[in-house]
Parts: sequence; structure tokens; C-alpha cells
Amino acid sequence: MTKILYSNINIFDIDKFESYETDLLIEDGVVSDIGRSINYDKNTEVIDLRNFYMLPGLVDSHGHMTHLGKNQYEVDLRDCKSEFEVVEKIKTFLDLNNNLSWVNGGGWNQEKFDIKLLPDNKYLSMNFPDIPVTLSRIDGHAIWCNKKALDMANIQENTPVPDGGEILKKDGLLTGILVDKAQQLIRNIIPSESIADVKKWILKAQEICLSKGLTEVHDAGISSIQFDAYKELINENKLKIRVYAMANQELFENNVSKFKSELFELKSVKLVADGALGSNGAALIEKYQDSDTYGILILDKNKLKNLFLKAFKENFQVCIHAIGDKANREVVLALREVLENSNDHQFDHRTRIEHAQIIKEEDLKDISDLNVIASVQPMHCISDMHMAEERLGSRVKDSYLWKTLINNNILLIGGSDFPVENSSPLMGIYAAVNRTKFNNSPYGGWQPKEILNLKEALEMYTKNTAYGSFKENFKGNIEIGKIADFTLIDRDISLLSNHDVLECKISGTIVNGEMVYKDF
Repeated sequence: MTKILYSNINIFDIDKFESYETDLLIEDGVVSDIGRSINYDKNTEVIDLRNFYMLPGLVDSHGHMTHLGKNQYEVDLRDCKSEFEVVEKIKTFLDLNNNLSWVNGGGWNQEKFDIKLLPDNKYLSMNFPDIPVTLSRIDGHAIWCNKKALDMANIQENTPVPDGGEILKKDGLLTGILVDKAQQLIRNIIPSESIADVKKWILKAQEICLSKGLTEVHDAGISSIQFDAYKELINENKLKIRVYAMANQELFENNVSKFKSELFELKSVKLVADGALGSNGAALIEKYQDSDTYGILILDKNKLKNLFLKAFKENFQVCIHAIGDKANREVVLALREVLENSNDHQFDHRTRIEHAQIIKEEDLKDISDLNVIASVQPMHCISDMHMAEERLGSRVKDSYLWKTLINNNILLIGGSDFPVENSSPLMGIYAAVNRTKFNNSPYGGWQPKEILNLKEALEMYTKNTAYGSFKENFKGNIEIGKIADFTLIDRDISLLSNHDVLECKISGTIVNGEMVYKDF
């Protein structure tokens, strides 16, 4: 039996919203005692935590481990403010990696460009005529390809558009932008990754997440090779962060079985009902304010009903990406019909809407009555607020409705959608309690009636995420008998003003009782 005594700590009680000085004993990854006079034997390791503040382990309820790790080995375009800067970044990358036969990159966002329009590939193709270049948009819902890549994939002006996707054209000519399901036309020919690659990327992501204080990640939509990579890492005892994985639709439809180990669990499926707002793919009830489109509805009510039925029959939780108000409504309609026709009216389905960004007021009651969980990413709000105003016009009042959702008895769980946003949960908490950018603009917060208080924000990343993964009896707060997942910070977060939340520093991360990251 492994025993660890963590001494001199300030445990933060989420429910009472206060901290108290104490010691804590862990036996085989579970809290066995809390107090100032704990009896322990000579086989117990004692670790002095120097009066740090111990939070229940912070959890990201929506991230992408493989993509986060992979991004560390590709061209990072997140800071680019023009097509010129994109090209210069690629040139620098190629100078350092001159043996490449294909350039992959990501993170670009036309909303940061001097011209805030989706780019075409003329400048990209002129600078890189002989090597294929494929660049994912920040949200992963569009890919920007040079002519060489399009030619290799045999994508032409008359190529049929896949259902649930778009091949963008300008004046009848390809722009090089493929949206949502159309991305697969190019992804099919990008050199495939090996399981060794995926393991390397997951381990890199694990390193980053642990350093941010994350004890658990809900990995949103893993593929078959990613599942195999996780299982190998488990067997090699290299997985140190807790992972609640969602199978992607392909893996789920290939009849994957549920899987559980000490730190990894697969018992949910990630579905994608629509695209993203930034690439005009989020499915809207009315047309976009700034574009002649309703977006892309990838899964309509009937498709969703069939997938719900399969998932519930196999006792899988369903987690559905839905951003636009049309997509959110289709999810509600489909789920309601499935549950109304079910013989088990007490079925604890805990369906999650991932993102839940734009919701009509008339749909809120159904979401609440159906006990749907809203899995939201506060950083999206402060990144996209001005873009959302351009896309939605007056309908922006229906977006990022965190306080409204809580007031309608809808449970919120918090995440980041990394690598779209930074994986830091403290940044997410800052966004939730301020709704401002880090320079404090706009003053007073964007749509301030939706600002959360600090207790609500912390619950989103702790006890609520535990409920969102069926683990509320095992984790989410610090109590005897609960799993020993903790995040250590250097000060009492409850005493800080909302604007000073980021003054907190991550001092350590403990998963299953083990100190897996420390900065002291």
C-alpha cells in the first residue's frame, strides 16, 4: 500500500467557499484522513506543501490531447495578423525543417488579419509552388490549402461537395478553403501518423496540461489510433493525467467497446452537429448577418435520433458539438423524441451539449427539462465576442448565456477546447468571472449579465465536471474517501478580486495521490 502524507496545506472547500489549515493522508490514491494529528507509520512518505492552497483537481471538460501535442511540432500561426506573416512563419519553419515533404500548420484566424475575410491561396501557392501546404483554422473547422495540395488531392472546381461540408470558391475558382466535412478530401492524402507519433503528442500534451494545474481532461473525440496509443501508454505506465475520453463518431460506429483503467475511461461518444461560427459553419435558424448562408447542419434531427438510440442501447453517454441555435434546437428535438419513446423514464443519460454557444430563449426550458449538461468554454467568449457581433448582429444576445443557463437549472461544466484556446483553467475561470479580454476590455464585461461569480466558475471546473463524467461520488471536492486529485496554487483565490484571478500561480498538480508536477 502506498501512503503519502501531505502536510501544511490550506484545503479549499468548494461548498463552503473557504479554506482551512490541515494535513492530508492518502492511501493508494484515495484520501484516508484529514486533520492536524494524523497517525501514520514509517512507510508513509511525508511531503511538506509549504502552506499552498489545495483545490479539488481542476478538470478541462473539452480538450484535444493529440492536437495539442501535435501542434508543438507544426507551424504555429496563432499570432499571425496577415497572409504575409503566415508565409514568413512557414519559410522560417522550413529553414529549420528542410527535410519535410509536406507542411502542416494551424492556429490561423482571419479575424486577426488586416483583412478579416477567409483568405484565398494565391499568395500561399506563389510562395510554395512545389510542396503541399495544409493549414488548419484555429477552430479545426476549416483547412487552408495551397494549389499543390489541392492538385495532389485532385480537388477541382467541379469536385462534388461532401454532405456537411463546403469547398469555397471565389469568382468560380477554388480559394483553397475546405470547411467541415470537405476537409476530409485533403486529410485523406496527408501522410498518416504512426502510433509512435500519437503517443509522443499525447505525452507532450500531458506535460503542458499538468503544468497548467489540470488533473483530468475530457478528450473530445478520439480516433481508433488515438485509443490504441492511450492503451499502450497505460501499459507502459506513462499516462499520468486522468482522461475521460469520448470516441469520435467513426470509432463509435465501428462498435468500440467501453474501456476503463485507473486513469483512463472511454464510455462516451462525441458527435458533431454543426460547424463553427468563425468559419460560418455554425448552423443558424436565420442567415448570418455578414454572409449569405445559414451555416452547415452536419447532423439533423433524424440522424441524431439514430445515433442517440445506438448510444443509449450500448450505455454510452452522448456529447454533441452544437454551436448554432439551429444545431442546438435539433439536438433538443431529437433527444426529446428519443426519451419520450423510451421505456426507461429514469434513464440517467447525462447528455452534454459541447459549446452550447447560441441558444434561443424558447429552447432553454427543454434543455433544462431534459437534464442536458452544457459544456462551455469561457475563453471562446472573450476571444470571439467581436466576431460574434459581426456574424449574428442583434442575435448576439442569444450567445454565451452562462448565467442564463444556470438560472434555468442547467448544469455548466467548463473547458477550453484546447488547442483552440490556451489549456489554462485559470484563464477559463478569469474569462467566466470577467467576460473581458486580459486588458480588461470592454470595461465592465461583454454582456455583463452573463458574468459568473467565482464559486460558480470554480464549480464548473471541479464538482460539475465530476458529475459530467459520472464521477461525482468519487471526486470533485476534497473529502475522506474521494480520489486524491488536487491542484495546488500559491494563494487564496477566494480573497482575490475577479480581475486578479490570474495572479494565482500553479504550484503543483497531484493525480491519484502522486505529485506529477511541481514548481516549488
